[in-house]
Amino acid sequence: MSRAPADSLKPILVIGRSGQLAQALVQADPDLLACGRDQFDLAQDDPAALLDAHAPFAVINAAAYTDVNGAEADPEGAQALNCTGPARLASACKARGIRFLHVSTDYVFDGAPGAAPYKESARTHPLNVYARSKRNGEDAVMTANPDALILRAAWIFDARGGSFLNAILNRLDNGLPLKVVHDQISTPTWAPDLAQALLALAQRDVMPGGLYHFSGGDAASWYDFAKAAIALSHERLPVEPVIDPVDSSAFPQPAQRPLDTRMDAQALLKATGIGPGDWRAGLPEVIARRYEQRKE
Repeated sequence: MSRAPADSLKPILVIGRSGQLAQALVQADPDLLACGRDQFDLAQDDPAALLDAHAPFAVINAAAYTDVNGAEADPEGAQALNCTGPARLASACKARGIRFLHVSTDYVFDGAPGAAPYKESARTHPLNVYARSKRNGEDAVMTANPDALILRAAWIFDARGGSFLNAILNRLDNGLPLKVVHDQISTPTWAPDLAQALLALAQRDVMPGGLYHFSGGDAASWYDFAKAAIALSHERLPVEPVIDPVDSSAFPQPAQRPLDTRMDAQALLKATGIGPGDWRAGLPEVIARRYEQRKE
């Protein structure tokens, strides 16, 4: 456990600046210090100078190697950014009494039939290089800093970046039909929901250490998610959208994906009072913002 001084004015430092989660954190609290790779490369830099220069109260690691297919050909890069770097940062925070919060993924589970919803104590069995690097990162962070807080989240999305949401809407904007997998199921997470949870945890009088699951809301397949997005953007599309459900086998990829990674988030609710987000409530705002940005 780590306790915050009641009159603490120290800032919260976010590692990462351009990603969806980092930008959602900054939007939620403009006083945050967001640090991009040009200032600190998590994969290789010693964090001591950064931490000593800013003397933050808490550090939220929003940087990660998230190219799931790319990691298959770059296991060293994924391991450096998702495991070695976060562990080094967690250790440096521990030595300075700085709170450390880290984000992991539902992909640490294999999605075997009947296994979900997963509790935090469930056995992990990652199916691809990316997922192994994230699971290794969880272990390394907690070994380096037992007071650290790790939140597992799934399918993070927002209006920015090369997300699944933007990929399908780009096709629809060009009048192209869609085939979307219906047999991969989890809980989509609106980035601002996760950002608010992380900030609330970082600012608590007592921050619980350990590993927790954050739920983004109702469970859905990628096909369900795509249908919800189409319903909200229908009037903006040039032609009537065509979307067909397909099995994952229709889209062979370098990295195998788990099929059902729904997570049980009751432990976080019981320990902190922080409940699930609501991706269905966030999706209209994301789509509206996306089309506003395209006009600028």
